[in-house]
Amino acid sequence: MRSLHLLTALALGTTGVIAAMPPAGADPSLGLPSLSRADHYVMAPSSRTVRPAGVAEAYATNGDYVTADSAASETDGHDLQADPSSSTAKVDGVMVRQAGPDTAGASFGYRLRVPRGHDVRLRVEEAGSATAHYEVLVGGQVVHEREPDPAQAGTWSGLAGLVHYDVTVPARLVGSSGEIRVTFRNAADPGPGARVHAVWTLGDGGAPAAPYGGTVQDPGGALRGGTTTLRAATYGRPYVIYDFGEEVAGQVRLRLTGVSGTPRIGLAFSESTEYLTTASDYSQDPTGLATETHYLTARNGELTDPVIRGGFRYLMLFLADPGEVRLSGLRLNFTADPANPALDRYKGAFLSSDDTLNRLWYSGAYTVQLATIDPKTGRPYPGQAGPVRNDAVVGDGPSVISDGAKRDRMIWGGDNAISDPVSYLTTGQSRPAADSVAFMAKGQAASGQIPGLYLTDKFGYNLGWGEYAEWWVHNYWTHYLYTGDRAFLDQWYDAMKKDVAWLESKTGGDGLVDMAGAGGTWGYGNEGKGTYTSSLYVYVLGMAARAAEAEGEPDLAKSYRDHAARTASAVNASLWDAAAGAYKVGPADGTHPQDGNAMAVVSGVATGARATSVLRFFDTRLAGPYGDVTVDKAGTVPRYVSPFVGYQALLAHTAQGDTAGAMSLLDRTWAHMLGKSDPGTLWENVSTTGDPQLGAYTSLSHGWAAGPTEFLTEQVLGVTPASGGFAAFSVLPHPSAGVRWAEGRVPTPHGAITAAWKRSGGTFTLRVEAPNGTTATAGVPVGKEVRVGGTAVWRDGRALRAGVVLRDGYVQVPGLTGTSTVTAQG
Repeated sequence: MRSLHLLTALALGTTGVIAAMPPAGADPSLGLPSLSRADHYVMAPSSRTVRPAGVAEAYATNGDYVTADSAASETDGHDLQADPSSSTAKVDGVMVRQAGPDTAGASFGYRLRVPRGHDVRLRVEEAGSATAHYEVLVGGQVVHEREPDPAQAGTWSGLAGLVHYDVTVPARLVGSSGEIRVTFRNAADPGPGARVHAVWTLGDGGAPAAPYGGTVQDPGGALRGGTTTLRAATYGRPYVIYDFGEEVAGQVRLRLTGVSGTPRIGLAFSESTEYLTTASDYSQDPTGLATETHYLTARNGELTDPVIRGGFRYLMLFLADPGEVRLSGLRLNFTADPANPALDRYKGAFLSSDDTLNRLWYSGAYTVQLATIDPKTGRPYPGQAGPVRNDAVVGDGPSVISDGAKRDRMIWGGDNAISDPVSYLTTGQSRPAADSVAFMAKGQAASGQIPGLYLTDKFGYNLGWGEYAEWWVHNYWTHYLYTGDRAFLDQWYDAMKKDVAWLESKTGGDGLVDMAGAGGTWGYGNEGKGTYTSSLYVYVLGMAARAAEAEGEPDLAKSYRDHAARTASAVNASLWDAAAGAYKVGPADGTHPQDGNAMAVVSGVATGARATSVLRFFDTRLAGPYGDVTVDKAGTVPRYVSPFVGYQALLAHTAQGDTAGAMSLLDRTWAHMLGKSDPGTLWENVSTTGDPQLGAYTSLSHGWAAGPTEFLTEQVLGVTPASGGFAAFSVLPHPSAGVRWAEGRVPTPHGAITAAWKRSGGTFTLRVEAPNGTTATAGVPVGKEVRVGGTAVWRDGRALRAGVVLRDGYVQVPGLTGTSTVTAQG
């Protein structure tokens, strides 16, 4: 069966870039809607000016506000009462009041002003924790129990980030005094206990007398051509939360009038509601060091936030100091995909009978657009204390494809293995990928290793990711395969040979790739002789061999294939665990990973019964409600769901003809990321509870998670390049039980390929439009009779035309040009 890109033919010497074509509808005889109907799934904005979709939250009255950031706020303003074990401390980079870690019954509390005679809402900002357990009391009565929350694990970073929750205090506990005492008391099994950054009292009653409280007037005015007024006393922090409806990126702009006093305006950002607090979610490494919230000094006139916020959906705009402002014209200067003059006019398209699949295709497309950045707006590394920045140089050219919109905003070779093809297939932009691949090659070490990332000018190229030197070969060849850019192939061919020679030098006498001392992999640290890196080596050697053939070096191509065969044999001889029915991580690690097993199948290391056993291992040992986990037993790598590895597993399923297994994994891993309170883009990783695996540090718009877009075009629709620039291509659909039809458009240097298929009763019909200068091999699931147009080419198990073959369950018809309709019946 096919591997990632159906790399089975010699590369042709075509040149050019991916070209736009007018949108084309599917064959009317198939009865399918026009592809133009897919436009409403496009998430990209139509212009560089983007306005919030609406107000997510605003209260007319902020009765009171207390924060652990200020001793005066706690004591003078709010009569702090605390046990001796209570203290303030920085947690997750934010000052909190803690009741006493691991101290049962420890407590602290504040006296807070409230609107009289009304139900009151408490908004509490706390340090996130998977194990914290405490009670919230008002007037001595428990109004809320903060229970342990596994969703706030914060694995790897160790920091979940600041989170918030709400508590409703009924009017009977508020009374008529205009104040309440709020106490946080640890439970018997408190874990880290109560760690509170701030508390608001919110309501719609009258504001208390100064110096308490704040007000918001007409929160939506700033969006509708009107004015929103924020007024704050000393102990007040009025806010409005604006929802852009989906992930966006750029610089906030607004106009201020009627400024009174010298207040600062706080702009807090989050990709999801869970981590929406005054501290924002994390975008810089190390976490909790930089001040993630942007503060602007209020003055009359137009204000533009000087700092790009790489990715967010929600904007919490608040007044951080006493004073008053009237704001209008709130908008965003959208900065992602900076060299694309037509953000929402995609050259590629996908549409099917399944709404979720359509949403996933366009979500992946937009995820990669958001990760496409001006290389002068990368993330500084390491982050520094003080205001957050996004002004580091991370590449060359007008734009590059980084790993994620929010973070890391750097080029990572493994991430680009998924992001680059998505860019080619959707917006049709090829230069961001080319500049990313070339920039990494420019850092090639004397040893031949091409680095996996560039850590800005402070640390330069990083050679600690040996696995990504393998992925660079993939990215180099893929660029040529999709674009036919012969000049690019020629320019970096010597760099590829040196990189492969370095990989060969890491192969020991036993044939296994030993990455010890070279940083190992994305997940296993300094791991040597692993199934994953060795299988990936086999995989990319096949691509290197095709590049060598394209460059007229058949002997070198044969050498690459010989090395691949030797390593494949070594993996099977040394790393197969018959009892588990799966490959081990490595000789010294007997756990069984998703990545190594998936790559063994995709690369062809695992064939026959072993490949079948691997898929069974996925289903029985790794499968969970939110995808297959990374490893069967936690060790160096924790058990969670990686969309990066999950994409390789998708390909492993389809490589073995298991479309149902692939579609199950697609649904479990990615579909739930499209939830209404989330950014609508695809996440870096997912916990076993279905939540962001790294807490507030998790990137919820991460290019390496965009694999469904490529999968839907190349596997479900079935269009894959077979030679440079799609001069030859295949259309081999993988229909699944729940999908009745699919259609799409694929941009190429020759023009757009359009394809559509439909199942109706016992008939499967495929229509392909090949642009001038290209030839297609079209395949349909085998039936009693297959026709091209009105001519039978297959009947009762026999080919009726030269070149027609039955392969991998498809009757494949080569050499098609122009418009062709292939129909299978029976």
